[in-house]
Amino acid sequence: MTFFSGLFTQSLPLFGSIQFRYGAVWSDVAGNMYGTLQEIELWDGESIVEVSGMYGYNVEYLIFTTNQGRFLHAGQPAGSSFNMYPSFDGAELVFLSGRQNGAITSLGAHWAVVGPSPAEH
Repeated sequence: MTFFSGLFTQSLPLFGSIQFRYGAVWSDVAGNMYGTLQEIELWDGESIVEVSGMYGYNVEYLIFTTNQGRFLHAGQPAGSSFNMYPSFDGAELVFLSGRQNGAITSLGAHWAVVGPSPAEH
């Protein structure tokens, strides 16, 4: 089962906003809506296994890396770096939490081992 099937980020020159899609359902947009849209659609069996980036007062740069070695990055590298990944094998990103004050000011990654959906049995 693929938890996130796609995501959009906006950047130019800074990381602006993020939105996720699960199936046909889009999340609310977090952050400021400006810049160039970027998207990655996850393949069957692909999941996000690392979230990294850089921050100053806001999240300035963000990278999502998949278990297939693909990635999406947005913003410009500036500030202090961070790296979030699961602490156990087989886990993937299931949701992000964070804060925004116009721009995204903090992020937390939440990981879990996701089993197959009932339709995949």
